Amino acid sequence: MKKFKYIFIFIFTIGLISCDFEEVLTEVPKDFQSPENSFTSKAGFESVLAHIYLTIRTDMYSYTDSHENFDMLGIDGDFAYLLLTNDTYNEYFYWNTLNADNDFSEKWWTRLYEWIYNANVIIDRAESDLVEWSSEEEKNAIVGEAKFIRAFAYHFLANMWGGVPLVLTETAAPKFDYQRASQEEVYLQCKSDLEFATQWMQTVSELKGGRAPRAAAYHLLSEVNICLGDYPGAITAASAVIDDPNFSLMTERFGAFKEFMFSGYDYRGANEPWGDVYWDLFREGNMNRIDGNTEVIWNVQFDPEILGGGNVGRWGGNFVMERKWNPNWRGLKDINGVSNWLKDTLCGRPSTGLSATPYAGTQIWEFKGDWEKDIRNSKFNIQRTFYWTNPASEFYGQAITFENVGDKSVFDRSTAPGFKKATTTLHHNQFQDSQSGEGHDNGRIYKDWYLMRLAETYLLRAEAYHRKGDNGNAAADINVVRSRAQATPVDAGEVDLDLILDERARELYMEEFRLNTLMRMGKSVEYLMKYHPIVIQNGYSLGDHLNKLPIPRSEIEANKEAPLEQNPGYN
Repeated sequence: MKKFKYIFIFIFTIGLISCDFEEVLTEVPKDFQSPENSFTSKAGFESVLAHIYLTIRTDMYSYTDSHENFDMLGIDGDFAYLLLTNDTYNEYFYWNTLNADNDFSEKWWTRLYEWIYNANVIIDRAESDLVEWSSEEEKNAIVGEAKFIRAFAYHFLANMWGGVPLVLTETAAPKFDYQRASQEEVYLQCKSDLEFATQWMQTVSELKGGRAPRAAAYHLLSEVNICLGDYPGAITAASAVIDDPNFSLMTERFGAFKEFMFSGYDYRGANEPWGDVYWDLFREGNMNRIDGNTEVIWNVQFDPEILGGGNVGRWGGNFVMERKWNPNWRGLKDINGVSNWLKDTLCGRPSTGLSATPYAGTQIWEFKGDWEKDIRNSKFNIQRTFYWTNPASEFYGQAITFENVGDKSVFDRSTAPGFKKATTTLHHNQFQDSQSGEGHDNGRIYKDWYLMRLAETYLLRAEAYHRKGDNGNAAADINVVRSRAQATPVDAGEVDLDLILDERARELYMEEFRLNTLMRMGKSVEYLMKYHPIVIQNGYSLGDHLNKLPIPRSEIEANKEAPLEQNPGYN
């Protein structure tokens, strides 16, 4: 029997939601949680917000021990692909046959509407007479935060699906007659929510890490205004963050590993000073304002020492970016059959889920001859040479090459560029390698992760300036980001959307929601055709309909009292 899904009806995890059956119960329960006694104070509403943030963290980064955790970040697209051997791949989206039964589309449609549903609960119940607010300002701050989350979810839906059903109140009963609003109507709702949020959300100085501050609403409002063609509004919103004295790009070494010493990736010789300011941005203990980081706008928190803080449990949790997004050089054997060894510092325990595409791993770094100059491409931030680390190998301390590796069919996937954003500097030693005896964390990383960072705000404003026809100011904003990277400045005449996307790739690889960006800009098909190795190798000719995702068939079938129209090009 087919199991229907209703896109807006979810069991609320902490058991707070119920229906009003003609007010059968009029007493307020006191010995168990219910809507009546949970939504009565600021603390109750903040517990629901905490649940939503936990859901966002889990959905985006740590749902399972799989590369699928990162499918919004550019996998099976222009950023990364699933390389099995030197010339074989494992497709994830199956772009050439993508249809309404696609698992990704159904998964994210459902997740995003769950965020919306929970946000609507907060927004609606904040108006109840049962709530004891200390002031209107206190209530509006909570409602503003919920409206920000609702806009955050809806902007993904609008960018990747176009027009979608707009549901702006708590859903208390099954509904089968949803209809799609236009994409513009969805963006306008996002804008309305964000304008409220920018008035009332708490500022970054009032919040702990992991919770979105007012600046996050301005950042998102800039993107939404771009989508609406309101480029002056986008510039104003981005400027509210950029001009805020609480925020600035990190331009000097900082944080817990500022004085870090390392012997190099061959693990031989004397230790030497290691890292640069871009490397510092992605070290454990460096990704919060409390750590001196003035660039972070909004991040997710992983605190393994705290119950419920993530990355705990038998296998160390599921934030497996190190495990799934790095080449498995440690798994190689040399031509004599001698296995390589795992080493602890700066390598971890990858299992080769994802490899950088030629576009992300090579092409973007050749721009302006900056291969050696741009610190984002330095040896600290991208490892391109891997070494034999087992003293029993005759090649100990030497680079792994096609000539000295045993199984040459996996050479490419095992030595693809390794982005050090995804590695932990010093491991927590949850596990011990059976061969080398080195401690490791089974590929889990114990750091927070950026949802929004000031460098992206500059690039959003640059995009707004460019679309407005002001390439001088667009180049100036791009050059702020490039200056920190010690890269050659760009000229106004060089600025176009491709340059902006390339700069986003250089700066925000493994951070930005790349599929969302490409679909927002109508560039997904173009970039798949130009940069996706599988698409190129197989000679796929992709239709423009792939600039948007299909409405899940299960949602169309469940909506039996009204037609939920499918996006053109999908069956």
